[in-house]
Amino acid sequence: MAHKPEIKIGFLGTFHNGRMIGKLVVGAVPLAVHDVNVSPDVLPNHRLTFVAENVGMPDTSGGVKKMTELRNHSIKAFIGPDESCYAEALVADAWNLPMITYMCYDPRVSRGEVFRTFARTLPSSSKVSKSVIALLKYFEWNRITLIVAETTMYIQTQEVLVQLAKQNNITATSYMITGDYMEKNKAALRRIVQDSFKTTRIYVLLTDTHALIDFVGTMDAAGLLAGGEYAIISVEEDEIYNPHLEYQYMMKEWDRQKHVNFDATPFRSVLMITPCAPQLEAYQRFQENVQRFAAQPPLCIPFHPQVQVEIPPYAAMAYDAVFLYARAATEILKRNLSLDDGAVLIAAIRNKVYRSVLGYDIRVDENGEAEGNYTVLGFTNASDEHLSPIGRFSLSENGSLPVFQLESEVAWLGAGPPVSEPQCGFFREKCISKQDWRSVLLITSCTSLVLAALIVAIRHYRYEYKLAKLLWKIDMKDVLTLRQQGSRPSLQSTKISPPSVFVASPNGFAPNYDEDLEEGTSIGFYKGNVVFIKPIYKKSIDLTRSIRKELIQMREMRHENINPFIGACVDPPNICIFTMHCARGSLEDVLRNEDLTLDGMFISSLVADLLKGMIYIHDSEIVSHGNLKSSNCLVDSRWVLQVADFGLHEFKCGQSLPNTSRRNRALLWRAPELLRHPSPPARGTQKGDIYSFGIVLYEIIGRAGPWGPEALPTKYIIDSLIDPPDIQNPPRPPLEVLDCADYVVRCLRECWDENPEIRPDFRFVNVRLREMQAGLKPNIFDNMIAIMEKYAYNLESLVQERTYQLLEEKKKTENLLLRMLPKPVAEQLKRGEPVQAESFESVTIYFSDIVGFTELSAKSSPLQVVNLLNSLYTCFDSIIENYNVYKVETIGDAYMVVSGVPLKTFDHAAQIACMALHLLAAIASFEVPHRPGERLKLRIGIHSGPCVAGVVGLKMPRYCLFGDTVNTASRMESTGEALRIHISETCKKLLEKSGGFNIEERGLTMIKGKGEMRTYWLQGKADQSPPKLSQSVSPCPVPAQYTKFSAQFLQPVSISTNLRSNSLTGSWSPATAFKYPGRTRSTGGGRLPFFRGLD
Repeated sequence: MAHKPEIKIGFLGTFHNGRMIGKLVVGAVPLAVHDVNVSPDVLPNHRLTFVAENVGMPDTSGGVKKMTELRNHSIKAFIGPDESCYAEALVADAWNLPMITYMCYDPRVSRGEVFRTFARTLPSSSKVSKSVIALLKYFEWNRITLIVAETTMYIQTQEVLVQLAKQNNITATSYMITGDYMEKNKAALRRIVQDSFKTTRIYVLLTDTHALIDFVGTMDAAGLLAGGEYAIISVEEDEIYNPHLEYQYMMKEWDRQKHVNFDATPFRSVLMITPCAPQLEAYQRFQENVQRFAAQPPLCIPFHPQVQVEIPPYAAMAYDAVFLYARAATEILKRNLSLDDGAVLIAAIRNKVYRSVLGYDIRVDENGEAEGNYTVLGFTNASDEHLSPIGRFSLSENGSLPVFQLESEVAWLGAGPPVSEPQCGFFREKCISKQDWRSVLLITSCTSLVLAALIVAIRHYRYEYKLAKLLWKIDMKDVLTLRQQGSRPSLQSTKISPPSVFVASPNGFAPNYDEDLEEGTSIGFYKGNVVFIKPIYKKSIDLTRSIRKELIQMREMRHENINPFIGACVDPPNICIFTMHCARGSLEDVLRNEDLTLDGMFISSLVADLLKGMIYIHDSEIVSHGNLKSSNCLVDSRWVLQVADFGLHEFKCGQSLPNTSRRNRALLWRAPELLRHPSPPARGTQKGDIYSFGIVLYEIIGRAGPWGPEALPTKYIIDSLIDPPDIQNPPRPPLEVLDCADYVVRCLRECWDENPEIRPDFRFVNVRLREMQAGLKPNIFDNMIAIMEKYAYNLESLVQERTYQLLEEKKKTENLLLRMLPKPVAEQLKRGEPVQAESFESVTIYFSDIVGFTELSAKSSPLQVVNLLNSLYTCFDSIIENYNVYKVETIGDAYMVVSGVPLKTFDHAAQIACMALHLLAAIASFEVPHRPGERLKLRIGIHSGPCVAGVVGLKMPRYCLFGDTVNTASRMESTGEALRIHISETCKKLLEKSGGFNIEERGLTMIKGKGEMRTYWLQGKADQSPPKLSQSVSPCPVPAQYTKFSAQFLQPVSISTNLRSNSLTGSWSPATAFKYPGRTRSTGGGRLPFFRGLD
């Protein structure tokens, strides 16, 4: 067989930079080359070959650079590039080489007289815009609202569409939404609908299908689509219509996978313009062949055989581009012309029709652009559940607007297609006429009455539905009982597993539930929540309408200072009420804890929470509490007080309650008039709640019980309240034992007045006690620092007997603050100044890790790995103390240091360079403690540039660095070599200004996310050796006493600052938190680092 002459083409694509779409498309090129070579009619006497080049990210100079390299391979034409093609098309025209792209929307290359050697198989944005205008003109819609995603493709389409609309007397208003559409952008769609629905009837969406689905849902939820007055036109340029794909364009992929119930009715108002569907069987084979050829040399891009991959339509356009060139080359050769004239070859493509691999004909216009072949989808029958073709466009020969041909009637929601503007205008401004205002007034009044009756009926129906739904009902099978009164924890259900909910309380005090819970009360676990379970002592319960109303009321009571009602079980014998569990127990528990110091700020916070909760109850349908006492005021983990055990009076009515001393003691909080009443109301009274509040306030301030430190027997007090010996001076708790302000005493007397009508309400009490909150700091960080300082002051009260311990604790408090934040930031917070992020123009960042750390970790026990890292970082910390640097963090084997932050310095690059040389010298003498003779290999990367630093988070705040400089410094480390210092060109220039450093050029290095960068090796410093360590710094290797971990070093350090208490709490100890030698500046909060496990 004779050797055929070779015609070589160059393929420009992006398929090795993490861009998935490029990998999905690239296989179409070798497939097309193969099909050309086996075709007897295309280039029969020649053999087509190709050379593929990866041009990198779009909008860079990579495309032109790769074109230059391909030109040296004697290629005859370029296929590609994708997305960015303007500069490349100019270069191809200058070289007179043909270029056919398949994925470039740029409208600037649409001028055929300028770009003589350019063609593309992807229709430009102007092509689909003509189809949109043709569809609008067919339905006589002359006023539209555009909703455009902020991406290059859709913005270009919008610009052409607005221009064409103006030429065709169509008014267009535009709204923009985010390009990469996400669920959180639903709010933007709601705002657009709210702003535009009164002045438009036709919406045109230039977005992806996710935005279309959410927009239709928003319109339907607003009740705008049911009447058939609105139409939505969606333009889909990327996804090809598949008649066998259920709910395509109408349902999100994850919803289709979960088989979510779907109502297609709102989509009857939608018309979808989309590329025509290909012949499915042939296109399926084409997709399989694309994957197969992509996996073969020279591309070698494999696809997982068990993962279904959807090949985008751009692959078909890349395939067509190769065939377009081959057919044009065949024609040129038959005319005995040269293939080196790109303009002549492209001229043979223009104004021609070719058969696409998609299965239909496509025309190339006079500018070398594919016209595109679009179809319109809609509903042809009201009972349909999917979109189907209803019409197509006939392309014109002269490039004017295509003509839309309706092939099937649309099943609109209304009587026919909506109009773009009502006959009388949007606000009836076109139909102003004289009317009988009495008739108008009568009609308006009747309409208002009908609407009011309808609203009342709807509300009544919804309320009755809630009553019948029993949303509050809980099945005991779904409840895991964790602890009962007087018993140990137990598991009584196998349906769920409880979390670890019973841990040490952060203030060192755990409520004694076995003693403090009411008889029979237990703690359980229900649907991820820890709950209190309060039994109701009734054999059965009849769910009357009033009881259901009570339960619905309780379920809807939501306030920060109200203990949430979870639900109730009404199945005998487990009739009980479920409320949210509070980790710190009741207010009574807190007040009885003598180890807990309550200062004025703490007391005022609890009182304010109690007042807000009671005001909310009195303003609600519950009206009053009726059983307010300190044991019914719960305190959660955030020291927020929540009022509990109120409401559900009819539900609780008729209980056979045991007569215990605890129940008798509860009467100490009850108002005297209610004690005297033979049958007091179950819900109590609002004035009775005021009396009970006074007793609770007395408890909080005095911390000696409801009736003082020397209270008389309970029965004697109750009898004296019912029948006071002196009616003019009834018995009350002694006020002389209280150490409080006069206004508090006056408030207590007013709350305890014998005449209920004279007692104030809670709003007045709130005003009276407002002085209690005077002087509190508004800033949460200021309060945190104030609490820490008060913790130290409280320790000073024990100085006479524990002087040494006091000094140690004060040091720990200061060290804790410095471990959390840098010293300048901590001082800024102490001064009450707000901490704001700060921008630094130039800093130098150091990253290092250990080469082979993963393998070393696998061969070592966790204790040995922790021992190794502690020894290594103790060594490093002792070294960096000699330089003006700040240690940011350590993660596993990674070590991050910065200079120039938070204090700006001019020699930050030199500081980091000297430190890196010092660390590299130290690692040479460092031995792995558990593997004698084995040395570690340190890999270092350094980069200089701008960054932003600031405090992040409220709980355990961290001082963090942000910016591209951090990412580049990390890349310097990951692309470096063992026992070498890899620096960027920016850092190299700063070191040259400082002088005295030996630097060797490495050359161009591929940096992920940055492309090729020129980098360097830092070899050493010519004028000085690493500085000597100070006497307070441990030399390397670390002495043995610092490398021997005891069990206490493996206890995680977890220190928290409680914002509502005056104490620091946690599980740390001096041995675990402060025994490391040397001083570090890490913001890690004291926890042992976790291991990254990467070399």
